[in-house]
Amino acid sequence: MPRPLPVTLVAGFLGAGKTSLLHHLISEAPGGHLGVLVEGAGPIGFDVKALRGLCGAMRRPYDIVDEFADDAGLAEALRAIAQAGRHERALVEVSGLTSPARWARLIALSQGAIFVEAIVVMVDLLDFHRVFGLGQDGASLRGFQEEQIKCAGVIVLNKCDLAGDAERNAATRMLHAMNPGARIIETDYGEVPPAEIFRPGLVPKSLPEEDGAADLPEFESVVFRAFRPFHPQRFWDWFNAPHEGLLRAKGIVWLATRNLLVGGISRASAHNSCGAAGIWWAALPREEWPDDAERLMEMQDVWREPYGDRRQELVLLGRRGPTSDAARKLNLCLLSPEEAALPDWRVLPDPFPAWDVAEE
Repeated sequence: MPRPLPVTLVAGFLGAGKTSLLHHLISEAPGGHLGVLVEGAGPIGFDVKALRGLCGAMRRPYDIVDEFADDAGLAEALRAIAQAGRHERALVEVSGLTSPARWARLIALSQGAIFVEAIVVMVDLLDFHRVFGLGQDGASLRGFQEEQIKCAGVIVLNKCDLAGDAERNAATRMLHAMNPGARIIETDYGEVPPAEIFRPGLVPKSLPEEDGAADLPEFESVVFRAFRPFHPQRFWDWFNAPHEGLLRAKGIVWLATRNLLVGGISRASAHNSCGAAGIWWAALPREEWPDDAERLMEMQDVWREPYGDRRQELVLLGRRGPTSDAARKLNLCLLSPEEAALPDWRVLPDPFPAWDVAEE
């Protein structure tokens, strides 16, 4: 009979750094196979693809990375991992709009074959101060985030490098008041040693009822795809504009002035980042392309002549209405036909800082 499977739930609001923590835990895992499940990865599945790629790069061929959408999906995936008998533990990334209490209660129904070992809640330090400093309009967000925090056995206060001691100390006091029994770990990039997470007993004695999510505003997820490059100046202006109601944006971009490099962007409510995320396959010689059929099929699905796999592929998440409006404005960032006809796109103004990988 397979041994019981311990499960670590990793929760937190949109953009708090959940995937960054999972990346670190996989990279620094001391040994043993891991099952990693991501709630509601969406039509593009950036997080799932990135985590699979990391497992491959770390030569962890027996790790499982998959997604789930509902109770049945999570129960089935965990049951399959447990029955295989080869995985040391499972990690479940909870959607930013879900309370971990929901999945903890579901897992409790397995009656010991699968059990919750730890509930980790990520908190974005800057976003925490923003949300808890809002007036009455922010009451629903505050209530929901407080519900998440009360579920934690460990609270990871993330992005501490972006604020001062006063902000960090004030957040720590508030988190202690919300959940006195939780351990609080401060970090900059979700870099928490696995030994601080992979151990039993990091679950609160009781879980709050799931009331906050019902009071949240109506949210939507919008996928933006295009096979033309962005004008760097116009995309810079969009990327740094307020976009009230847009809570999260992430994905890959193609800047007209940087034809070699894939741009990776992440926009949370209080912090934006954009940098090199690799090299387009179309910019590499054929002998450096992947060998496995699955990755070649993925490349074929997005290939458009004459620019190959270069494209815009973004997911925007936020309040219904403003998020769709922000996505529509991205169309204005694409090169016009006249700009696309220029002999050298590098003459276009490009205010983005230099990326780490040289383009020459």
